[in-house]
Amino acid sequence: MDDIFALNRRLARSWWDMTEVGWAATVTIAARLPMIAAAATGFGSQRAQRETREMVSEKLMAAAEGAQAGALQTARATFKVMTGDSHPTAMAHHLIDVAEAATRPAGRKARANAKRLWTRGG
Repeated sequence: MDDIFALNRRLARSWWDMTEVGWAATVTIAARLPMIAAAATGFGSQRAQRETREMVSEKLMAAAEGAQAGALQTARATFKVMTGDSHPTAMAHHLIDVAEAATRPAGRKARANAKRLWTRGG
C-alpha cells in the first residue's frame, strides 16, 4: 500500500514539474520573441542574433541529452524487470523514471533560460 502512495506522490510531483517547466517555457518564449523577430528581419542586434543561434543549438543538445538519459534509464528499468521487479506499481515507477530522465535536461534548460531572461529583462 505504501508503494501506491509513493506512486501518487511521484505523479503529483511530476505534474508540478510539468507545470513549472510550462511556465518557464512561456516566460522564455515571451522574452525571446522580439529578439527572434528582429533577427529574422536582419535588423536585430548582435545579442539578438546570438540568442537566436543559442536557442536552436541548446534545444538540439537538450534533446540529445534527454534521449541518452532516457535510453540509459530504459536499460536500468529493463534490468529491474528482468530481475523480478515487475509488479504493476513497480512498472509504473519504472515508466516515470524513464520519463523523468528523458525530460530532465530540457526542463533544466527551460528553467535556467526563464530565470536568466526574466532577471535580465529580456
